[in-house]
Amino acid sequence: MSGGNAELDAQLRSLIERDAELGSRAEARVREKYGTSGDDAMSGYDFAQSYRREAQATGRIDWVHQPWLRPIRFAYRHLPKPLRYLVKKVAK
Repeated sequence: MSGGNAELDAQLRSLIERDAELGSRAEARVREKYGTSGDDAMSGYDFAQSYRREAQATGRIDWVHQPWLRPIRFAYRHLPKPLRYLVKKVAK
């Protein structure tokens, strides 16, 4: 049984190493394209914080995806196209 665990641990370690390698390659590509983190383009950007929900929520209020609007979005999406175009035209 311990032989299987050792093999599993070795595979997990190799996956972790591969993930770290791919992450560093991605960071290098971004830095190559946009410059180093000291540049104006990359100042304040943190790879670890880029997709955190808290970071997104504090940037702006995303009212379109609020729970109370779901039934309205559902109803709008299931209207016939001509009616949707008419609603869009009136909303402008």
